[in-house]
Amino acid sequence: MTPPRPLGRRFYARPTLRLARALLGAWLCRRDGDRVVRGRIVEVEAYTDDAASHARGRRRTPRNAVMFGPPGFAYVYFTYGMHHCVNVVAEHDGIPGAVLLRGLDALPGANGPGRLCRTLDIDRRLDGLDLTVGEALWIEPGRRRRGERVVVATRIGIGADVELPWRLYLAGSPGVSRRDRAAEAALV
Repeated sequence: MTPPRPLGRRFYARPTLRLARALLGAWLCRRDGDRVVRGRIVEVEAYTDDAASHARGRRRTPRNAVMFGPPGFAYVYFTYGMHHCVNVVAEHDGIPGAVLLRGLDALPGANGPGRLCRTLDIDRRLDGLDLTVGEALWIEPGRRRRGERVVVATRIGIGADVELPWRLYLAGSPGVSRRDRAAEAALV
């Protein structure tokens, strides 16, 4: 088994929208006993202290405390009474910011945050896990392929700040949960 190559803390210590873009093409890794399952990150959404965020108004609660840093930790929450979602904490200690992982290539059925977590067996037990260690869950370096373009679109499934273009995905990727045809047409 190849030893993990987790990204270091400095990679995550950047503004949330920058981290969202930097994560595209990287590899989300999950240890499953003696094997490691990997999926290429192809769709993300950024959340800061905006009205759609769990940290809106910079209000810290027991549920969202991980979002306030330090960077490089997993923020996992349960939503709608049925789905787990995994986020990657950004920014610096004390500043809320996290990137929701929405879609992976190389893993069938890992498109959409709930399906992604179900496919990789990610749940609240991993909330607050240090992604820089390389134990149960981590992110390894990756990059966008030559000619691969980033689509900038609005976030999905929220009721506030719906106009913010804070969802990013790789054009043409089969792991994207929902395409934005207008945003894709703007790439041409």
